[in-house]
Amino acid sequence: MFLGKKRQAEAKPSRAEQTALFKLLPLAVCGGLLISACSPAPESVTVAATESSTLPLADTSQNALDWDGVYHGVLPCASCEGIDTRLTLHQDGRYQLVSVYLGKAPDNRFEQVGNFHWDAQGRTIQLDATNADPIYFRVEENGLRQLDSSRELITGPLAEQYRLAKQATPEQPEAAEIAGFTGIDWHLTELLGDTLAENSGAFVHFAADGRVYGNAGCNQFSGSWGLAQHRLRLGQMAVTMRACPEPQMQLEQQFLAQLALADNYSLGEQTLSLNKARMAPLARFSIKK
Repeated sequence: MFLGKKRQAEAKPSRAEQTALFKLLPLAVCGGLLISACSPAPESVTVAATESSTLPLADTSQNALDWDGVYHGVLPCASCEGIDTRLTLHQDGRYQLVSVYLGKAPDNRFEQVGNFHWDAQGRTIQLDATNADPIYFRVEENGLRQLDSSRELITGPLAEQYRLAKQATPEQPEAAEIAGFTGIDWHLTELLGDTLAENSGAFVHFAADGRVYGNAGCNQFSGSWGLAQHRLRLGQMAVTMRACPEPQMQLEQQFLAQLALADNYSLGEQTLSLNKARMAPLARFSIKK
């Protein structure tokens, strides 16, 4: 018993020690309050939201792509061989749309002009016309993809054909260079040295406004052409998707391949040759009588 009381007495602070502790307690409390008062206040949610609203918007087709220019392609058609489509977009919001319903001559060409505008996301344009339904296109890198009336992508086996490719701006042909060359249906008579039958149906027509079109033996084609430093330049061709017998398809493939290779031409008496450098002519043509 004595030992236990002695230990309790040793553990219990003396009266003098208790008095010193009570004197220090207010100082500790005040010090804690001062530290809390000096600490920075946490940022509120409102401030953070205000700051984030000033961040720049993400890139869109409207502000990140070089979208103005000429787009071309042959769109699918339920009652014809295809719709040769040429759409020109201007920076000021104007457009020009030329549609040619292939195989529906003579009244098969339609032209539509008006203004277009972007959607809120800056990805889709809407072509407006007074007497026609709006037409929607999604703007992509070097191309436009037509959408349905609900502004959704068209799906199915023909989905990839609902695309217009952006055309490289052709150099303006010089009038002296195209005299006797443009405005004529040149009918294909010889391809890679082989003489063709007169009824092959293949021909090419160079228009003075930079368009080129024709028939490759089965399908119709169209594109652009120009002269760069007196050298012939042909743009990528859009071709309809009609199926023909194998001989016609072979002729078509060879003809289109040679058109893509040609970089100069020579004129004779009612004859035209398309050439590659100084090699033998790739193709020869004549004016059909």
